[in-house]
Amino acid sequence: MKRSALKIAVLPILAFLIPAGPASADPLYFQRAQVNGPGPGCSGKVSAEVSASRGQQARPFASFMDSSVRVTVSFTPDPNPLGSISAAPGGNCEIPATVTMRNLNTGAHKTETRTTQYDGHYGWHAAFFTLAGSGRVAVRVSSNPNPPELIIDVPAPL
Repeated sequence: MKRSALKIAVLPILAFLIPAGPASADPLYFQRAQVNGPGPGCSGKVSAEVSASRGQQARPFASFMDSSVRVTVSFTPDPNPLGSISAAPGGNCEIPATVTMRNLNTGAHKTETRTTQYDGHYGWHAAFFTLAGSGRVAVRVSSNPNPPELIIDVPAPL
């Protein structure tokens, strides 16, 4: 009886001693936008998500990882009422997006243009953009004009 009571008493203490992994803030979203792609049957909605990831300081058996902001631009084709494969994912339904990220604290900035690409394994059309560093980061996405800009706080590494 004493042995099981000891295990139960030690368990909560260990939970406080084990450090948590990198934390991240809640993502922010631009409003979905309707787009017409370059090919036939290539219309759909573009969504954009902005998320922050807290990095970690180097320690034994762990490398330094800088904090960063990540923008994911995704394209979802409209369903084709005729049932043909022209609106099927893959094909030529690649939607260009320009993302501008500016760290309001450090002045670091980046502007990139990429097209969404179809991943046959996971089944999504997406493009990814990243800016390293902590601080307040302003983000603009050309394919999603509403709101014109989102600002996210990127926490410093632990």
